[in-house]
Amino acid sequence: MGRTTDCRGALEVDIASVANHRSDETLDLTLHVCPACSSALVQPVAWEQDGDRRAWRVSRRCPECSWAGESVHNEVEIDVFDEQLDLGAQELADQLRSMEHANMSESAGAFISALHRDLIGADDFAR
Repeated sequence: MGRTTDCRGALEVDIASVANHRSDETLDLTLHVCPACSSALVQPVAWEQDGDRRAWRVSRRCPECSWAGESVHNEVEIDVFDEQLDLGAQELADQLRSMEHANMSESAGAFISALHRDLIGADDFAR
């Protein structure tokens, strides 16, 4: 099955947070991207606040190649990662609704066809 999450152009970074970011640090805004296979489906396995309470220790895993890693990130990076997770969840929910609609439409069509051909009667619904 192909990758379903296309995250290009979907990032919205809080400019004020980035402006306050120290220049000696490098922001990693790609926590959702696997460093091993480049899949955009990397998921958090666990996360907890780290020492100074402004950083987070995140354990992540790639469902496509099984890469796993742990690293510490600041709030801006975590906010962007969280946004990507929300976008992925929304995309999955949208696909689920679409599939449910297609399945229900097909079932309704088959039921209507069976009714028109007199293949279903009242006794089919009796207990």
